[in-house]
Amino acid sequence: MRIQSIAVYAADLTYTGKAYAFAGGRSHQVFTSTVVVLTTDTGLEGYGEVCPCGPNYMAAFSEGIPSCLSLLAPSVIGEDPTHTTCIHECMDQALTGHAVAKAAIDIACWDLLGKHAGLPVYALLGGLLSPSMPLHRNVPLAKPDEMEESLRQFRSEGFRRIQIKLGHSVEEDIDLVRTLSKIKHADEIWMCDINRAWRQDEAVRFSRALEDLEIYLEQPCYSYEECLSVRRRIRHPVKLDESLNSLADAQRALRDEAMDAMALKVSRVGGLTPSRIIRDVCVDAGIAMTIEDAWGSGIATAAYAHLAASTPVKALLTTTDLHNYNTSQLATGAPEVSFGRMTLSDRPGLGVAPDLEKLTLLHVYE
Repeated sequence: MRIQSIAVYAADLTYTGKAYAFAGGRSHQVFTSTVVVLTTDTGLEGYGEVCPCGPNYMAAFSEGIPSCLSLLAPSVIGEDPTHTTCIHECMDQALTGHAVAKAAIDIACWDLLGKHAGLPVYALLGGLLSPSMPLHRNVPLAKPDEMEESLRQFRSEGFRRIQIKLGHSVEEDIDLVRTLSKIKHADEIWMCDINRAWRQDEAVRFSRALEDLEIYLEQPCYSYEECLSVRRRIRHPVKLDESLNSLADAQRALRDEAMDAMALKVSRVGGLTPSRIIRDVCVDAGIAMTIEDAWGSGIATAAYAHLAASTPVKALLTTTDLHNYNTSQLATGAPEVSFGRMTLSDRPGLGVAPDLEKLTLLHVYE
């Protein structure tokens, strides 16, 4: 089986809330998603999707991905998509870096591998180990009463893992979390996420002021070194996110004992091929993981959900249902969500298909 053509599509996804806001004045309402369709000489099609969370969150932006794909597509046409590591070598020869663009093709190749084998992708990633996956919901940065309202709403929908976005002054954030903690249930896991906005002294002050609360502190400072310094001085477990962009980053964090948990975003590290390795290394090291992505619709959700479903229960801190963060869907067959948990079908591949009527065709490479 060989890749015969690659079609590149795009579509806008609108957030269901007022605005998706986090620290540093960053706020977004609309996200541009890129979907690729790989067609093979056997007639099978594979689907991939990537969607950066705005242009100022990670080292990728939606408008640049089609340009990257113009270089990547010719490098893999004619190759066997079931040989995922070989596909990555071809892409690395064609373009240095730009893991997010490479992830679109990689995810589509895994979809094809599953369809070719007649198996769901989770079976190829280790088997169905977490058939019912715990979800978290993000409480976007807003006025305290609005954040409390969001928290209560998510709890009523069955969510017991909550990510609270911070970004007021440190004193205000301390007061906010202290106030919200009055309604925290014992069975809930809270992750206080500042998205790199604090100095070291601010992160330490926040943690020490709330030492009596059971919370995770997520990516408190901009650099890896700053986060490591903070972790060595506080009681709360530290979850790294933006500092981890590769297997080498994860290995370094393990060597330095820099984290208690991590966010593994599939597109940020280049797709399922490198994500599977990072996942397995962290499982072996006893590190809890949130397996997710930056943004996306049903295809992106399905991709990381298959990785999460094939992760041991004890290692899966949480995942999320990004396709339900949008007012519209770009694909059918997305994972099902019920009372704060997510399940997958046993359809071959990723089990999803794009709704081409909602996508704009940008280019076809043959």
